[in-house]
Amino acid sequence: MAAKKKKKAKQVKKVKSFVSRLLYPVLLTGLVLFSMAAAVFVIFLQPGTVSEISPAKVASVHKRPPQIMYEEPADTLAPLPVLSPALYKQRYREKKDGRVAIIIDDIGYKKSIAEQLFELDMNITFSFLPFGPYTAILLKEAGDRDCDILLHLPMEPKKLKYDPGPGALYLKMSKSQIGDTFKKDLAAVSMAIGLNNHMGSRFSEDRKAMGYLMELIKERDLFFVDSLTSAGSVGYELAGKTGVKTGKRSVFLDNEQDKEKIKKQLDLLIRLARKNGSAIGIGHPYPATVAALSEYRDTLRENVTLVPVHSLVR
Repeated sequence: MAAKKKKKAKQVKKVKSFVSRLLYPVLLTGLVLFSMAAAVFVIFLQPGTVSEISPAKVASVHKRPPQIMYEEPADTLAPLPVLSPALYKQRYREKKDGRVAIIIDDIGYKKSIAEQLFELDMNITFSFLPFGPYTAILLKEAGDRDCDILLHLPMEPKKLKYDPGPGALYLKMSKSQIGDTFKKDLAAVSMAIGLNNHMGSRFSEDRKAMGYLMELIKERDLFFVDSLTSAGSVGYELAGKTGVKTGKRSVFLDNEQDKEKIKKQLDLLIRLARKNGSAIGIGHPYPATVAALSEYRDTLRENVTLVPVHSLVR
């Protein structure tokens, strides 16, 4: 009888041992998958909470710059053929009175290209995305070169499949969330004297949200350049009404990353500046943009005055 009980106990022990060996890895795998899913949900699927993540953690997640998306990028004037410097001199014999500011957005991710842009010595204004892996390093270099520095403020686009990146403002946020997020973004680009919007076609069309943002900008004595990623943006209008110095984008330089097409956009920028007295062009840290600016630098210098963007805001 005792032998039977002992045998039965041994069999039960074997079964328990087998079950534990089988279930333990299954439970452990399930726990790991649940933890990963929760982390993805918190970081990527809750835009209202992105400001609560530490800058270091956000930067570690976003190793690449957020995808650039312009939903209404078309310029009102079609690009004209590029003129040679000789033809410019022949055509524009009047006094050179046009002023041009060139803003390069999305600084903070592509370090080598940003450094090439610094070397161009063209009075370029640099707009920094908050929490980029190289934002702090490049910010110091731009400051040492006495460049105008902007905060490239991420805002909600119309199509949420496009990620504006960490530190973005969303319409679902409360006023306090917008204020806290803006404060952290500005702290990450501490040398900023103004800002322009990254994406933001949905956010920039909302009068209530943009009105509150203008109050925050005015409190800090900053200026706002409307990138006009949407034709319906109210940023430029509300900035003027709020007493915030402002300007707006005249030309996107590199919607198409082709050197010759970028030159045509630079040509358009010159013509707009000569016609209206000033113009603002916005480009990005692309190799094609660096090449076009480098090759077209003399033509720009001969036909307009290159200025930092702060001199064009009113």
